[in-house]
Parts: sequence; C-alpha cells; structure tokens
Amino acid sequence: MKIKEIRLGSIVLPNNVFMAPLAGYTCYPFRNLCYELGAGLCFTEMVNVNSLRYNDIATKRLLLTTQKEKYKAVQLVGSDPRAIEQMAKSDYIADFDIIDINMGCPVPNLVKSGQGSALLGDLKRASHIIKNCRKSGKTVTVKTRIGLKEDKLIAAEFAKMCDT
Repeated sequence: MKIKEIRLGSIVLPNNVFMAPLAGYTCYPFRNLCYELGAGLCFTEMVNVNSLRYNDIATKRLLLTTQKEKYKAVQLVGSDPRAIEQMAKSDYIADFDIIDINMGCPVPNLVKSGQGSALLGDLKRASHIIKNCRKSGKTVTVKTRIGLKEDKLIAAEFAKMCDT
C-alpha cells in the first residue's frame, strides 16, 4: 500500500491510513493513540441516532473529542432520514468534520430495524439518508459492503447511488 495524502471533500488528510470504527475500542484515548502512531483519520464508535435523540448518556460519551484531534470523524447509524439529518445538524455532532454513515453493519438487531446493511436492500431509503445527512454541510462518507448475500452483490449500483 502506498501511503499518501488524501482528500475527503474539502478536507485534506495527511495520509490514507484510517482507523475504522470498532465497537468497544475507538474511544477518545484510543483514537489519540492511533493519531500519535500515524493514522490519517480515526472514527468514533458507531453512534445510533435514535439513542442520541433520546439523550442517552453512554451514547454521548462516544462523542467525546477535543482540539487535540485535528480531524474529527463520527460514524452514525440509523434508518430514518429525518432523524439522521436532525442529529447530523445537532450540537452533538457540531465538533465533527466528517460523518460516516454505517450502511454495512450486519448485526441482526440493526438489520431487523432497517439500519446498517439492511439499507443495501433499500436504495431509495439509503439515498434519502445520504442526501439528508449532506444537509449538515459536513463531509459525508458511507461504510458499506459488496452486498447482502453472496448471490446478490450490488456494490457498483450502491456506489453509483451514493455518488448522486
């Protein structure tokens, strides 16, 4: 892998080595350690917009950040385009430069509620979520998978939808 500067929207990151969101690991101190070791970008743990809307204390802790983190990226998960927009524009997310929308998590509880990788099967809803999140004015990225099932790979179609 060639390490090089990379641009996400209007943000120029020092390199293309990213620390993905990992439940139970990507807390503020861990992200800082990753930055010290050379990561170009680190994400928060996955933050459920429904929990955030109801002011869940544990969820708010996932959003801890300071000026020490030069680039701030949060990963949101949800199935309601209006809720995603509301939280993306909220004070909770105000300090973050980048919002990554999780459309790839296969955890059964998320999929049952139409979140995560369930959105691979609902391109219209996924498109609305992305468009509403972009209304925040922040750089938006999407975590996805190549498909829901081995015999139904939709990565190309999904990527085109994300780019519109």
